[in-house]
Amino acid sequence: MITIKAFDKGLVCKGFQYEVGKTYEIPKEQVKICEYGFHASANFDISETVDYYPVSESTEYALVDINVVDKYNDKAVGDKIKVIRKVETLDELIKYDKTGEWVYNYAEDIPNANIKKLQNAVIEKEAKWCYWFARYIPDADIKKLQNAVIKKDKDGRWIYRFAKDIKGADIKKLQNVVIEKDKTGEWCYYFAKTIPNVDIQKLENAIIKKDKKGKWTYYFAKDTENTIVKKLQNIVIQEDKTGKWYARFIKMLDEISF
Repeated sequence: MITIKAFDKGLVCKGFQYEVGKTYEIPKEQVKICEYGFHASANFDISETVDYYPVSESTEYALVDINVVDKYNDKAVGDKIKVIRKVETLDELIKYDKTGEWVYNYAEDIPNANIKKLQNAVIEKEAKWCYWFARYIPDADIKKLQNAVIKKDKDGRWIYRFAKDIKGADIKKLQNVVIEKDKTGEWCYYFAKTIPNVDIQKLENAIIKKDKKGKWTYYFAKDTENTIVKKLQNIVIQEDKTGKWYARFIKMLDEISF
């Protein structure tokens, strides 16, 4: 399997010196993932190396051909490995990043990194890392990153977090998008609970429409001011198939009355 592997400077891994073009082999029966064997990214994704080799100026990368014996999450282990060639240019390193985590870490940890190039790269990756880029990388283009999060976020999670944490976020626009993308009512609830100056009525209506269990309707009634409690109680009665959320609703009302 062709994939990417990270090394300490000089193509050293766990004290073992590798060389480009050479093949290394150990007995197959001795291989044990996370303990012994030749390890590399399981999914040809440079972001899978970040937890083991933090992005730094001394970390090196190479394409390798590994005879896979076992895989676990982000890691593959084999009994045989060939170092094909080093990967050294920023453009190629970016190409092998599937999620954007490596790009974000590079922007954060490498002095004088090309932020504009890295931002353009992260915009093509996952919503999560667009959000982190906007939150922590100085001179990031908030509008561009917001548009990327809106486009890529599937359920409203990162749209909500963008609205909550990013100075300069367009709250009205993000509220409309979270209403559109949220599938359960969860992120509309959090939006209403924690984001100032939102349209509570719109978010309430969205939760009523999307919540099929009564959970987020209950939390909305509990934590959000200016709600119509009786209306929300009727929705919980209608949607709650287990009685769990209705029971909590009644207990909440009793506590308020007391």
